[in-house]
Parts: sequence; C-alpha cells; structure tokens
Amino acid sequence: MRIRQLTATAGVAAAALLLTACGSDSPLEGKSGEEVAAMAADALEEAGAVHVTGTMEQDGEEGEIDLQLQGDDVSGSISLGGVEIGLIVADGEVFMQAPADFWAGFGMPEEAAAEFDDAWVIVPSDAAADFADFSLAGIADELRDPDGDVKEETRSDELDGDPVRIVEQEDGSTLTVADDDPAYPLAMSNEEEGSELTFSDFGEEQDISAPADAIDLTEMMAG
Repeated sequence: MRIRQLTATAGVAAAALLLTACGSDSPLEGKSGEEVAAMAADALEEAGAVHVTGTMEQDGEEGEIDLQLQGDDVSGSISLGGVEIGLIVADGEVFMQAPADFWAGFGMPEEAAAEFDDAWVIVPSDAAADFADFSLAGIADELRDPDGDVKEETRSDELDGDPVRIVEQEDGSTLTVADDDPAYPLAMSNEEEGSELTFSDFGEEQDISAPADAIDLTEMMAG
C-alpha cells in the first residue's frame, strides 16, 4: 500500500514538472489588450527604426504609404488619388516633393506650379504639424492611446507561421503583435478608415537627410 502511494505521488510530481516544462513560452500570455499594445509601443521605440507600408483612405480616396521611420526622421512616399508625394522629415523640418498638378490643385497658377514640379519644398511649420502622425513616435502614441476602446481579451493567431497576438478595439480595428520578445507591432488594420499597415525591418536604419536646394515657401510668401 505504501509503495502504491509513493508511486502515485511520484506520478503526480512528474506530471506537474512536465506541465511546468511545457507551459506557455508566450511573453504576452495573460496580458490585457492595452498591456500588449503598450508593450508593442515600447518595442517599436526601442527598435528606433521601422519600415511601414500599406493602404489608407482619405476623403473617399484610396492611397498608399511607403515610409522609413527612424527617430524623429522620415523618408518615403504617400500616394493619394493617383498622385505620389515624396516626404522627408529631417533636421526638424518637413519636405515634400510633388508634381505640378498637385500644387495647381491648391489654386496655384499653372506657371507657378510648373516651377514646383518635382522640386523639394519646405513645408511651413503650421502645416508641418499635420505630419506628426507619420512618425515613429506618432505610431507609438497611437498604440498606447488609440481613439477607440481596446478589448480586454486578446487572441492567439499565426502570421507567416509565427505566433502572434491580436488586439481588438470595439470599432473592429486590430493590432497584430509578435508573440515574442521583443513584442513588435506587425500590422494595424481599421476597416472603417480603410487603412491597413504592415511593419517590418525593425532597427534597420537608412540614411535620411534634408534635400539640397529645397524651396522655402515661408520665404516666398514673405517676399
């Protein structure tokens, strides 16, 4: 009887050890949606650089973005309504490059718009503030403090064969986070806004510098 009891006890202990060894390796297990999103924001900031691509919708028009974000700097393009706009943020200034039709669309005479065709233009500081969301810090802030309410529960899934956690908001938008350490944000989707973004190349920096001979709109308007 004593031998049977010892055998049973040993079996229970072995099972407990096995369960412990086979326990979840997920660093996000048991975390709330807000906590997972905050961890993703932290991982993004610690990486210091990321490549963002995807689609968006503005005023009923579909667009695409392809941006390198690193520190306070940005480089890449935004396409909206079939018009591709080059964007650089460097040295604390925002620069845009666009075809003449883009500038003419703001009421600029054709002759004047032609001078801006594919030229880099320094965006005035009051308008430059509108580009704050297109930054690494802007995305991190959005992850920590989204517009909608974040659901408490997250769900497990896979992306390209790797485990991920899906954070959902009440409006249906989702954040896909690598179920790993670091917990990088891998994708964001918002059907209501028609946006879907993908994040990659974490920590891989590129050379981003202010374009030479950029046109200063503020000086032109002052003159």
